[in-house]
Amino acid sequence: MQSSIKRPFSFLPILFGALPFLSSFSNCAGGKPAISSTSTEIASPQPKSYDSQALEHFMAGESFALQGDYAMAALEYQDALQYDTTSATIYLSLGKTYLNLGKFDRGAAALKKAIQCNSSDPEAREILAQVLFLTGKTKEAQREYEILARERPNDPEIQFQIAAIYLKNNQPDRALKIYTTVFSTDSSRLDALEKATEVAFIQKDFKQAAKFFDILIKRAPDNIDYIKGRANLAIMNGDLNTAIDLSKQVLALDPQNFANRERLGDILSRSDRFEEADSYLQMMIESYPDSLNSYENLAMLFIRQERYSDAIDFLRIALEKFTNSPIFLMLQGSCYFSLKNYALAEPPLATALQAVPKNIQAQHMLANVWDAVGKYDLADSLYNEIIRDNPDDDVALNNHAYSLAVRGVSLKKALNMISRALQKEPENSSYLDTKGWILYKLGKFQEALQWVEKSLGTENENSEVLEHLGDIHQSLGNREKAQEFYERALKIDSENERLKQKLVTE
Repeated sequence: MQSSIKRPFSFLPILFGALPFLSSFSNCAGGKPAISSTSTEIASPQPKSYDSQALEHFMAGESFALQGDYAMAALEYQDALQYDTTSATIYLSLGKTYLNLGKFDRGAAALKKAIQCNSSDPEAREILAQVLFLTGKTKEAQREYEILARERPNDPEIQFQIAAIYLKNNQPDRALKIYTTVFSTDSSRLDALEKATEVAFIQKDFKQAAKFFDILIKRAPDNIDYIKGRANLAIMNGDLNTAIDLSKQVLALDPQNFANRERLGDILSRSDRFEEADSYLQMMIESYPDSLNSYENLAMLFIRQERYSDAIDFLRIALEKFTNSPIFLMLQGSCYFSLKNYALAEPPLATALQAVPKNIQAQHMLANVWDAVGKYDLADSLYNEIIRDNPDDDVALNNHAYSLAVRGVSLKKALNMISRALQKEPENSSYLDTKGWILYKLGKFQEALQWVEKSLGTENENSEVLEHLGDIHQSLGNREKAQEFYERALKIDSENERLKQKLVTE
């Protein structure tokens, strides 16, 4: 029967400790005395003598344990304790045996007795601490490890264990201090600094994590995992230039790794280094014509530059190679939508949604298209499906609410939906404007004004929000103020015929 706990227990040191074992048999003070002389005279202290029957049963238990017969070993240890309840060694062996039998509570109890008998022997305490940790009694485990840490302050393994306990007990600051202390004591322990980096991530202290990564890279400049980790951190911090430079280092260390090549292309496509990204991704497509990610990244690069026509032409080529790929269909539909060519946006998005019926991006885009072309029954049905499956989807809640407001229908339902969206994003300019516009449609002009003004304060160059303010002021009888907002809106959206008409007629 194999051990049920993480660290195997060795009985050999006890069996083959030579006869000094007899003179170091640890005992509890004040426990049941071993059988001794009947003399009642007070004598000077003599070396402890041990009951021969206790020793006999103990040795038998050790023999059974060595053979893996833990049930018989436990019986022998229990018999030994009938003759000597003061032996820490017997309790320790009994505790190990219970653990190997999977009886963790009994094992822990025996180990605690061993500690009572000999608190200076760290073995029982270390095993007990480990068992408490593995059985989820982390607060008790923490107390035992803290004692061990005080007794063995220079033992890094104990320090690692107590740091793990601190993390388990939601004390990351204490864990971080231990890991950094271990590393400062022994700078070869890069594993301690790795752990410190993980804790910094847990605490979302990305500046500290970057500092640790930089030290790790300096100490091990060829460690690809360290460089990748630092690059990921740079991406999280929005520092794409650093991420690109680090990714190039990774590629230099492992030039044949295709995943590393694609990774660099992915980061470049998100950056503002457009020419470099374009050149690199074109090279990737030429060198690896089956690299779907490279096609996707180049298409996204065109879209980020608002080169929608170039993106559409390129996506046509991509779709010939990767027939009906949902991602390319969605990107194609997105490009047509951005060009306000809703008739051409609808087919690829509908096809994409057939391929991936629950893809939230495809659902959102197609609902927007149907709303834009006036297919309100289809749009409402799709919005209802999105919100039913994702009740906290604030984007869908806002978009559907605004669509209802523009049409002037189901306004109470729209108000409920936008209120839910604002619970998630209370400062979102679009959501604030939507609520104001619903209130406007309900005839609550003064309330509407407050919400739309708040939206404008968050994003003051939005032509639609400016137009809404113009309409609200017009309804409040503030004609000059209304004209002022219409003029500001037209400066941003100079081709808007509706605004031009309002400036002429209002």
